[in-house]
Amino acid sequence: MKSNWLETLLNQLYPQSCLLCGAQTDHRSRFCDPCYQSLPFNHHACPRCALPLPADAPAETRCGACLKSELPYASCRTALRYEAPSNHLITQLKFRHQLHLTKPLARLITDRLGELQNPPDLLLPVPLHQQRMRERGFNQAQELARVVAKHYRIPLEDSLVKRARNTKAQSDLSERLRRNNLRHAFRVHGSLQGSRVAILDDVITTGSTINELSKTLQRHGAAEIRVWAVARSTIER
Repeated sequence: MKSNWLETLLNQLYPQSCLLCGAQTDHRSRFCDPCYQSLPFNHHACPRCALPLPADAPAETRCGACLKSELPYASCRTALRYEAPSNHLITQLKFRHQLHLTKPLARLITDRLGELQNPPDLLLPVPLHQQRMRERGFNQAQELARVVAKHYRIPLEDSLVKRARNTKAQSDLSERLRRNNLRHAFRVHGSLQGSRVAILDDVITTGSTINELSKTLQRHGAAEIRVWAVARSTIER
């Protein structure tokens, strides 16, 4: 009740504009109702890798790749499909330093996840290599993870794993090069023995990054791994 009262007061004192059309909207979501309804929610997706599936696909249908091979993580949940306008919002955050988008995008993740019946022991943002961190000035996955960790009161571990190599973008490589590109890309500085870990990223394209990171976490004792992200592309792994 106190939270609702505070949000109402903030709406009156500091009216917000919709992030997509500019119309006045409520303080929390930052989307007007029509724009929110138009977002490409990833409701119909593979329960293992979150690959978008046809709307008429039966519930809990796995994609072809997940039927053929197992993944190093238990599940993947994303709020949106990576298409207009979600791709524009993520690009604005990632490459144009529009950090005011962090909270609205993170809230889309928590809205998608809902109440966690069995929360993880820690939340781990996908790390950036130090060179990219210097160039960009921030890690968008880390910024999103801060909001999600606070919402669920989950410990945020943003220094436990480092990116050892400045790898090329997976989407620019062939399947063979993707496999080699991320080999030994991550290093864990500490123990994860028996831990349930949630990995958080902004967008999942081929899934190769989270696959390699998950394998690294498993080698260091992680008992269960989940993956959360804002959006998932339609590129199959």
